Amino acid sequence: MPETENQSDARRFSDVVESLAEGDDPKLTLQELVSAFGERGFGAMILVLSLLALLPWPPGGKAIFAVPIILMSLELAFQRNSIWLPRWALRASVSRTAYRSGVSRIMKLIRRVEALTRPRLSYLTGEIADVVTGLVCVLLALMMALPVPFGDMLPGVTLVLFALGMMQRDGVAILLGAAGTALCVLYLLFVWTTVVEVAQHVWLWASGLF
Repeated sequence: MPETENQSDARRFSDVVESLAEGDDPKLTLQELVSAFGERGFGAMILVLSLLALLPWPPGGKAIFAVPIILMSLELAFQRNSIWLPRWALRASVSRTAYRSGVSRIMKLIRRVEALTRPRLSYLTGEIADVVTGLVCVLLALMMALPVPFGDMLPGVTLVLFALGMMQRDGVAILLGAAGTALCVLYLLFVWTTVVEVAQHVWLWASGLF
């Protein structure tokens, strides 16, 4: 008997994540993810996409997850009540085998974190706070998609923290996400400064040859 949307919403987030590993279709589409989480909101979708993005993918693979995260974060910032994604985005997919393998490795962590989070510091998860959180998540998703060495892990983890905060209405997770965002910005500044300095040295060296 097919599961109704209300039944899906009554299950824990971790149960839904685990159930998505099973299915006849070898591809797990974004449409299936949206349908599975029903009315759980933007937090659940951003969380699962951020978790998927943390798995090892070929070059450019992070963009598959960054684009829908950006779209949903903008919708959150503009106070939409439900998720809307264009058809081409809903058709995006990943291998269900890869999803199953990745989820099996982090399921214990997901359940542990899920048990630790709870509604608190409500002023950090209200409507105004959601606008700021949505805009910050756009920035983080853009960072995650950049071809920066080791630059995708920290934004991905920070997105997970923000998503947990939104989904569980946990202000502590939002604060941790804010700290993670600061670290992301500092890391990017460090990488940029290093690249500029190396480029200057290379230019000076090359200039000395002529």
